[in-house]
Amino acid sequence: MEKALRTYQKIIELMSKIILTLAAIVIGLDVFSIFLEALGRYVVGSSRAFMEELPRLFVPFIVFPMMGVLLRLKKHINVEILPERLTGKARSLLFIVVYSVVVAVAIQFLIAGIIAVQRYYQLGYETHTEIVFKLWITYLPFPIGFGLLILFAVESLWSELVTLIKLCRSDKP
Repeated sequence: MEKALRTYQKIIELMSKIILTLAAIVIGLDVFSIFLEALGRYVVGSSRAFMEELPRLFVPFIVFPMMGVLLRLKKHINVEILPERLTGKARSLLFIVVYSVVVAVAIQFLIAGIIAVQRYYQLGYETHTEIVFKLWITYLPFPIGFGLLILFAVESLWSELVTLIKLCRSDKP
C-alpha cells in the first residue's frame, strides 16, 4: 500500500509542477498583455480591446486548476484550531474526515461543471469580445479544476490513512 502511495505521490508531484508552470505562463502572458495594452495607450493613444479582455478570460484557467496544488502544499485558506490541539490518531482522523469531505464536494462540483460545459456547448453561445470564443471553453476550467482537486485530495486522504494505520500498529503490544 505504501509503495503504491509513493508512486501516486510521484505522479501528483509531476502534475503539481506542470500545473504551477502552466499557471506561471498564463499569469506572465496576462501581465505582458496588460503591459502591451498600457504601452499602446501611452504611445499611440489607443490599444486593442482583446489585450484587456484576455487576462480576465484566462483567470479561471489559473484559479481552478490550482485548487489541488494549493491543497497539497497546504497554502489554501484554512483555520488551524483543531489540528493544532490534536495529536496522533485524533489528528489523523480529523484530516481523514476533512479530505473525505473535500473529495465528496469536489465530485459534486465536477459533475456540475461537466453539465454546465455540456449545456453551453449545446447552446452554442459565444463571448462578446473582440476575439470570439465559444462560451463553453470559458467554463472548462471548472470541471478540470475539480477533477484535479479530487486527485490531489485522494493523495492527501490516502497518506493520512497510511499514517493512521501506522499509528494503530504502533499502539499494539
